[in-house]
Amino acid sequence: MFILHYLVFLHFLHGQTFAALKDLYILGLFPMEGEWNVGLGTQPAAELALEYVNNDVAVLPGYRLNMIWNNTKCNAGLGINTLGHMTCNGPTFIMLLGAGCSSVSEVVAEAANLWNLVQMMEDIQGILIKKRIEITHMYQFSESPRVSVQQLKEHDARIIIGAFIENKARQLFCEAFKIRFSGPKIVWVIPHLEDNWWKVNDTDCTSNEILSAAGNYFSISTFFESFGTKQDDNGFTLQKFMSDYNTKTDYEMRPGHDMAQAAYDSVWVIARALNATMADLKNTGYGLENFTYTNTNMGELIKNNTRKVNFNSLSGHVFFDKYGDVIRMSMIQQLQDAKLVTVALYDKLNIGNELIWNSSRVLWLNGIVPSDSLKTVSGPLVLSQILYGIMCVFAALGMVLALCFLVFNIKFRNKRIIKMSSPNINNVILVGCILAYTFVFVTGMNKRELPAVCQIRGFVLVTAFSLVFGALFTKTWRVYIIFTNIYQLQKRPPNDIDLFIKIGIITGVNVSIMVLWSILSPSYPEQIIMYDWKVYYPIKDIVLVPAIWHCTSVYDEYFNFIVYGFQAIILLLGVFLAFTTRKVTIPALNDSKATGLCIYNVIVLSTLGLPVALLLKDNLNFQYGLICTLMIVGTTVIQMLIFLPKVSALKKYLKGDDTECRSTINKISTSVKVDQDL
Repeated sequence: MFILHYLVFLHFLHGQTFAALKDLYILGLFPMEGEWNVGLGTQPAAELALEYVNNDVAVLPGYRLNMIWNNTKCNAGLGINTLGHMTCNGPTFIMLLGAGCSSVSEVVAEAANLWNLVQMMEDIQGILIKKRIEITHMYQFSESPRVSVQQLKEHDARIIIGAFIENKARQLFCEAFKIRFSGPKIVWVIPHLEDNWWKVNDTDCTSNEILSAAGNYFSISTFFESFGTKQDDNGFTLQKFMSDYNTKTDYEMRPGHDMAQAAYDSVWVIARALNATMADLKNTGYGLENFTYTNTNMGELIKNNTRKVNFNSLSGHVFFDKYGDVIRMSMIQQLQDAKLVTVALYDKLNIGNELIWNSSRVLWLNGIVPSDSLKTVSGPLVLSQILYGIMCVFAALGMVLALCFLVFNIKFRNKRIIKMSSPNINNVILVGCILAYTFVFVTGMNKRELPAVCQIRGFVLVTAFSLVFGALFTKTWRVYIIFTNIYQLQKRPPNDIDLFIKIGIITGVNVSIMVLWSILSPSYPEQIIMYDWKVYYPIKDIVLVPAIWHCTSVYDEYFNFIVYGFQAIILLLGVFLAFTTRKVTIPALNDSKATGLCIYNVIVLSTLGLPVALLLKDNLNFQYGLICTLMIVGTTVIQMLIFLPKVSALKKYLKGDDTECRSTINKISTSVKVDQDL
């Protein structure tokens, strides 16, 4: 498209001024060499248009428009050097035509700003940025494109906009074929090239290999409305222009010949803008010959008149938008079965700025529209429903077991062998066990859909621990008090009420911490992206990165430290008490040995469970399975250690074999005076 390569500039630079000049000069920048040497075809068209302008007595009367042009070789450094040299050492240039190459246009525009130069048409980079299209990488090549193609492949380029002529296209796609940089994922967008351009044998690749690397590329060009024998507003026909152009170029098919009409339009835009400015300067005592690089008023006048240019030219209707872009319809074609097929037209004036689709459909290999990059999709990693179901079944069985022991404990609470082991405290243990099993159900729920789970599971776990371990701890504490004769200082041994108070204190402290936590720093579900677990799906061309949801809070670290610290203190005290009373062997009275084993059991499982919860938080299924297994096994073991001996002893007692029970009571009577409330 011409708009991408031929830019009209207005500039006001510090330099020379020439009084009463009738010759007006424009500076032409054309790429006559390099990978985009379209200047070979557009420079003659510009010269021809200048001849038309100077021969028209109605245009710029009293002036002659001249063009001094230079070869930029499509080299940004050479282009900026040429601009600086010519503006400082040449005549005063009233306007600039060029540069015909995006890389040169970009740096020229930037330098022009430093010299107070006003740019009237944008280069391709500016257009892409304005449309919020990210340019990830840019490469240029003048000789072999091998390095550039290799870099494109290394950076996983998908949509590539190229600006090159036929011979460079063959070199590039030949290199792409050699390194297998082709396929349905890659889309090339290139200028319009000659028909069958790939068939010229000037590379070490066959035409079919070049064509296979190019794939179903897209070609974008300006859609020129052919007027044939009809004159444009400048008084010329397309036939006349092409006849003169062919004569000027000796009928040689030069690179850029298809952009000749765009060069013709550009010269007439300059002529009409200057002609309108001349009319505005009438009766002011100034003329176009008075233009200087520091005359900002005249510069703004030329700029505004350029924006107002509006005429029918050989290529169609020529006018500009508010940004100074020439508004033309663009034609989008796709190579299908070795032929260019028009698939869409683009008209900037179209409402909604949408493409006008042709009846021909865009052809995508495998029927999949390629992505501009490898898509990374984050998918929630959910807990295995099979694992969750299995754990819930075992937890439910544990609840049933706890309920059976609870019924047993309540029904036979007045039996001496049950009453001597504090059935009320044992009921607290069973309630705590039921809550521990409940934790298995709660912690496996979807935290993303049920954010309240983050709060509930903490309360359930802490309350269950407080009840179970608090009851075990207080029972062991009572045995410790009795068998160390400390109770004699209090005139009586501790009873169940004393134990309930201590259980309440432990539970109250834990619940208070949790309430404070939920108020000051409530837990909420947070997503963690597992980049180390990403999986590539080549057919869909996506990388699936699993994401898990875990519970967190603002002051998570501090409250975890407080909660774990308090439990650690209770556990250490429990270990001390269990170790101190380890030789007490009167199970019917105090369950000391079973209670001690339960405390050790809690210590071991807590030691295993805490690291698992912290270290395996990224492995959702393994973490859940292991924690729930520890929870179910540990809770069940506690019930078995506490209640199976009682069931067995009661069974013997009911059968009349109460020898062991009587022996137990006698031993206690000889050791201490036991309060009847025991």
